[in-house]
Amino acid sequence: MHGPSTRTRSGPIATRPALAIALAIAGATLAARGDTVVMKNGVAYRTLAPPDRDNTLLYLWDGLKKIVVRDSKVERVTADNLLRTGEKFSLVQPMTVHAGVMPKAVVRVAAEPWDEKGRRKFQYFGTASRPVAMEQAINEISPNVIRYRGVDGFWQGQVATRAVPRPVLMSLLHRVEKENQAERERVVRFLMGAGWYPEAKAELDRLIADFPDSDLAERAASARQFIVQAEATQRRSDVDALRRARRFKEAAGLLKTFDGVEIPTELQVEARELARRDEDQAQADLTVRNDLRRIELKLAPQVHAAWKARLAEVQRALAEAPDVVRERLAAWRKAKAESSPTDEAQLALAMSGYVVGQDAAVVDLARADVLWQARDRIAEYLTGDEADREDALARLDDLSWPDGTPDAPGLERMELAQRLCKLMPPPLRRAADEAEKGPVEIVVEAEDSIPTRYLAKLPPEYHPLRSYPAVVVLHSGDGPEAAVEQWQAEAARRGYILIAPEYGAAEGATDYHYTPGEHAAVELALRDARRRYGIDADRVFLAGQLAGGNMAWDFGLGHPDLFAGVVAVSGFPAKYVPRSLSQHERLPLLCMMGDLAPAANEVIYNNYVKPMILKVWDVTYMELSRRGLEEFPEEIPTFFDWMEPRRRDPYPRAFESSAARICDDRRHGIVVENFAEGRTTSAEAVDPLGRNLNPATLKMRTSTLSNLVDLTVSGVGRLDVWLSPELVDFKRKLEVRVNRKALYKGQPKLEFRPMLEDLRIRGDRGQMYWVKIEVG
Repeated sequence: MHGPSTRTRSGPIATRPALAIALAIAGATLAARGDTVVMKNGVAYRTLAPPDRDNTLLYLWDGLKKIVVRDSKVERVTADNLLRTGEKFSLVQPMTVHAGVMPKAVVRVAAEPWDEKGRRKFQYFGTASRPVAMEQAINEISPNVIRYRGVDGFWQGQVATRAVPRPVLMSLLHRVEKENQAERERVVRFLMGAGWYPEAKAELDRLIADFPDSDLAERAASARQFIVQAEATQRRSDVDALRRARRFKEAAGLLKTFDGVEIPTELQVEARELARRDEDQAQADLTVRNDLRRIELKLAPQVHAAWKARLAEVQRALAEAPDVVRERLAAWRKAKAESSPTDEAQLALAMSGYVVGQDAAVVDLARADVLWQARDRIAEYLTGDEADREDALARLDDLSWPDGTPDAPGLERMELAQRLCKLMPPPLRRAADEAEKGPVEIVVEAEDSIPTRYLAKLPPEYHPLRSYPAVVVLHSGDGPEAAVEQWQAEAARRGYILIAPEYGAAEGATDYHYTPGEHAAVELALRDARRRYGIDADRVFLAGQLAGGNMAWDFGLGHPDLFAGVVAVSGFPAKYVPRSLSQHERLPLLCMMGDLAPAANEVIYNNYVKPMILKVWDVTYMELSRRGLEEFPEEIPTFFDWMEPRRRDPYPRAFESSAARICDDRRHGIVVENFAEGRTTSAEAVDPLGRNLNPATLKMRTSTLSNLVDLTVSGVGRLDVWLSPELVDFKRKLEVRVNRKALYKGQPKLEFRPMLEDLRIRGDRGQMYWVKIEVG
């Protein structure tokens, strides 16, 4: 096999070594301009050219993929050339097949890793039953895009530069002519433009050593300064990213690296100021701990005995996660600063604020004691067996709760109980999970269901009192371990909890069958994870690739109230999905396909995705050029960029829905207990496009003025209506109406059992219901 060589490009970059490296890091600027398109939610897309417009649709092109968005969702378009600049290297890769036609459809690909010569074994399945195998070779390198061709078979493709291992690209770049100073300088400029600053510094050092007698010294010094400054700017951005990911210790360590003489003064000043603020905050946190300790030392022995363990918990939390505890103790700190409360009142404010938040903190120590007892009883209920739950519930009822108001007895204690639930540590917390560096395997033994297995990967510096976004990743047929392997690095970088369920009907199953059993496996995994880890229930996302993409689309539409958004990668809208697309009015979708995937553009985009974008729903379509049905792991950072600004609406006041499967029985607190005959269809009997479905329909609206929940349903025999104070006023009589008939009128009795039982089963602390009303 012949190895590649790097072709010297003619033109000013290759032939003018006097051009200062520091001023030419990105190479020559092309005449045509590109743009950065910033969406109203803050997501930014860099493009090679201004967006193309088709009436209200915008088509963005970044050199790898087409991105389709609605123009009304764009905040601004800024002209720049970030993607059009940078050094490019053309590689001579000897080929035996020079011409041909790209396949029209690619249903599966398999590629081995790139070797040090920039080659790999590749095969794809097209319309024929046999795979087409070939060797592929990289023939162009740029900071953002790698282009490659088939060696012994025809293929022209490209992939993001980040998709090719850095050692492979360094091996190829080192094949430039060693004695050609201009080419060596271009390598340095490429590395600088790609943001590979350690490699750029090392390459610059080699360049200086190899050309000691040239006029390089002054320009090299300028280049080195630029590299140091650019690297410092990158580290400064990393500090902000680490803070957003709740990795405060790592961010603090990074702030200590800005003291070099070559680092810009403004960055040094900014880093010192941030470090000073952190030190001041740490000192303030220590003061809080010491103040609390001083109060503890003054307590009478019998009082101290009652509060010793509780105080120790608060002290641990202040030491480990002060960012969470500060706000809870704000009522105490404010009272201490503005007045002179007694030690007992200070203790009450601090300890009650810790468990119910500053807005509900109390100055009476006996009432604070009730709140801590209540939290313990609630934890016992959420973790105990049936007998334990009954005992915990009885003892919870027997506590000395506030009397509340005559027009709404029990309202105040329900509000306090909900606050306790939201701020308590996860009830199924296991310290061993938090200490585990790798993924944790968990088997859920669920009531009335077969056991399910999932893997969980916690982000660095995880603490159970913090609230983290999470992504449920559905594997592509090769098991949850493979999904974790692909997603864990970016999830850790962004501070996400990663949940990878085994959803297959049998271990090792590679297809998705649209069955209730598969749905139950994923739902049970998510429910268990919400009870076990500090998950922000309003920032849970669902993602899947290939078979997992099929399920992500289907499961998301079947359970739209669980997620803040769905990422469907190479997933087809089959069976139940085409009849459920209206759920995307409330459920954001990112659909990614390769343009060689069968029916990608003419069916999936034109028939399904484009109409939703035109309706101004939160739907984004991305289509990768010259790619088939693939997982696109290199695009995982893109998925996280898309997820970052989105949040679930846990209590919509109105929605419309349909369901044609027994497992799709819940929509935002409306639970179908019985479907009418003929309105559900088993997965194996469903037409591939769902044309033979006769789904049940459900429409809900609420009225604050009349305290009304109005339901219009068809194909439903019986349902439960779960209500929260976000939807109705429990201080007034309310009405539940079904198909224009009032089936409930009155003021429901507020009790702990419904709320706690729902929380015990679903574990959703972001969507808590107080009352269940059964209607027929």
